[in-house]
Amino acid sequence: MTTNQLLKLQSGNINTPNLNDEMFLDISHELRTPLTVIQVALELLSCGKLGTLSQQEQRLVEIAANNAERLMKLTNAIEREPEAQTTFLSGEELAQLRLERDMKLAIAQDEFKLCYQPIVCIKNGQILGFEALIRWQHPTLGLISPDKFIPLAEKSGLIIEIDAWVLQAACRQLRNWQRQFPNYFDSLTVSVNLSSQQLALPNLVAQVKHILQDAGLQSQNLVLEITETAMVENAVTAKQTLENLRKLGVRIYIDDFGTGYSSLSRLYELPLDVLKIDRSFVQKLDLSTGKHVVRAIINLAHDLGIEVIAEGVETVEQILKLQLLGCTKGQGYFFAKPLENHEATDLLWKLAVNT
Repeated sequence: MTTNQLLKLQSGNINTPNLNDEMFLDISHELRTPLTVIQVALELLSCGKLGTLSQQEQRLVEIAANNAERLMKLTNAIEREPEAQTTFLSGEELAQLRLERDMKLAIAQDEFKLCYQPIVCIKNGQILGFEALIRWQHPTLGLISPDKFIPLAEKSGLIIEIDAWVLQAACRQLRNWQRQFPNYFDSLTVSVNLSSQQLALPNLVAQVKHILQDAGLQSQNLVLEITETAMVENAVTAKQTLENLRKLGVRIYIDDFGTGYSSLSRLYELPLDVLKIDRSFVQKLDLSTGKHVVRAIINLAHDLGIEVIAEGVETVEQILKLQLLGCTKGQGYFFAKPLENHEATDLLWKLAVNT
């Protein structure tokens, strides 16, 4: 019996008039034998008995072990209560399994799409670039927030494939805009978020180079955004990888700065171009504590010789305070919400016409 059949069985969408305890036990036995072998192999790998693993290989083993444990939990539940055909998974667990199954097909079925939020010069309103933000248009569940599917993608390991798709789609789109509006947006950038798993890939630099060449996009038009957490999780390899990316010509931003756990001394060592101030601090600019934090981040960035971008800008008051503190770039609903592809194209057309 396949995973899809198990899910249909759990949801009551498969006819099972003669399904008895013996059949349930057969299912559990079919699952248990290979799972036991897999778990033993994964344990040997994680203990280093089959050789030393890289940081990325260790992460993949952890993901595989987690998935095997989930399946073993299902097997144990079947054997424990074979007569309870609809109780061996909770509703939440079943929903997660379904979402994970659907996510594996989402790229092939063209269900993911990108929205683009402008990054703007606060002084004159000039659009400097766009941040590419992924959305999932599920065929039956509708629009699914990244907050719901990205953590699941990271847990299952699918985030690596999704990150690669976003990077490729964003680079192609920016190059299409450049061809559509020649000589107007040669310096425009597109920012793509990288997960910690993607940052840990040993072939990341080669992958980025290939995607840029395939899209026909110059490396200086691409920005890769990483979080403080991603830096911490990849402390050994992050510096060398980021240095190689910058040698390629790609710019590096630290996203949501101030919410992670990075060491300030570590920041001085990393090759960075921009710190993005997290929206939670920008929203507290009317408080003395929030203002002090934003000033400290801006001063730190200036000490590092890099720029800052304020995220989540929503009001004129925030704009004025950011300018007084020395922040020259912003992103948020005050300038524009994340735009559909055609909306971003219309915006660029208006800018080209009025130039």
